[in-house]
Amino acid sequence: MIRWLLRIIIFSASVLAQESPHGNLRWKCADCHTTEGWTEMVSPMKFSHSQTQFLLRGQHRNTQCRQCHTTMLFAGTSQACVSCHKKDFDRSIVPDHRQAGFVSECQLCHSDESLTWRSGFDHNKTQFPTRGIHEAVDCRSCHANGLFRKTPKECVACHIKDFIATKNPNHSTAGFQTDCATCHRALTWQPATFFPHEQYFPIGSFDTHRPGRWKSCVDCHPASPNYSTFECINCHTHSKSSTDNHHSDVRGYAYLSTSCYRCHR
Repeated sequence: MIRWLLRIIIFSASVLAQESPHGNLRWKCADCHTTEGWTEMVSPMKFSHSQTQFLLRGQHRNTQCRQCHTTMLFAGTSQACVSCHKKDFDRSIVPDHRQAGFVSECQLCHSDESLTWRSGFDHNKTQFPTRGIHEAVDCRSCHANGLFRKTPKECVACHIKDFIATKNPNHSTAGFQTDCATCHRALTWQPATFFPHEQYFPIGSFDTHRPGRWKSCVDCHPASPNYSTFECINCHTHSKSSTDNHHSDVRGYAYLSTSCYRCHR
């Protein structure tokens, strides 16, 4: 009898010593399981994922428990997205997440609140806000090599071919700087506006000089690409003899556009 009682005690102790198959959960078995069968689940279950530190939002609401808890060990499950989505991260090629040097913090670009796993990355929160025509540009147009970090922010990094190919005016021979934003705006790349022009000649202040009233920069700058020189007389034709007679008493007068502009701004 004593030996039989010892066996019961030892067996009971071994059963009690066994760990829960779900880790160190504070919920009772009956909160989820029925007494009719271990695989039968209580409906509705008393357990709610909202009571944990990982809320089920978006498409996670329809995810089967075993997809995240493959060993059915619930307590201590990693909350890092990549613990379940590592294969997705490794297989992503548009863009190539590994080659691009992305960190494995999926929530930086993806939202678990969305019904789809589409990107939620906001480029306007970076040092290069995508405004205007850049909003519709495919990522690979600027990130052609698959690298996203340390991508140059200078316009010419993408537009050097446009800079070289432009002939009216010829940007290269004119000695224009490669800072495209000086004349171009991302909202409307064309027409360009030569902003410093107002410092020298208010080209936008008079109706006859506004862009659209002339066809090309060479209308006023025939010595292109030397844009430091200009001609007024080509458009504002005056007879030299008549103009000379009208300015006979003007000190420093000469039949030159620079002289005209000195008085007639």
